[in-house]
Amino acid sequence: EPAAEGDRYGILMKAVKDAVKDEPILTITFIWMQGERDARESHGTVYADSLRRLIERITSDLGREVINVVIGRLSDYDLENARFPHWTIVRDAQMEVARTHPRAIWINTDDLNDGLSRRGEIIKNDLHYSSDGYRILGERFAEAAITLIKKTPKEIQSPCPLNGL
Repeated sequence: EPAAEGDRYGILMKAVKDAVKDEPILTITFIWMQGERDARESHGTVYADSLRRLIERITSDLGREVINVVIGRLSDYDLENARFPHWTIVRDAQMEVARTHPRAIWINTDDLNDGLSRRGEIIKNDLHYSSDGYRILGERFAEAAITLIKKTPKEIQSPCPLNGL
């Protein structure tokens, strides 16, 4: 499985290249919603540095000086770190990366894990989001991305063909 895990980046870059083909792009917004496994496996202390390195690699591989980043912060599922020992460490790391990156913001997901599950069951403070929660999550990602794109200075907007990937 480690080999399959490591190949996800290559799969992502190929998907990006295939999606834009020869189309020049003016801005890039990377949307990130991940952290449960890191919290469960106690990787919270390296989470921020790992995420920063990923953002730097994407930025470099896409030939940009800077990209927009939207981070979905882990929900309020395990604020006591009872089931996932680094839950709050990962949450804090996500906010720290967003605070220190020049073009990043984080979105709140604390209210998305209550309601009806996709199976129609009532959930409260669940690990995963409700049916409505997933829809709202998508809307929040879109709103945050649009906000960042609108605030992208013209000097860092430039056509970026991804032929070299």
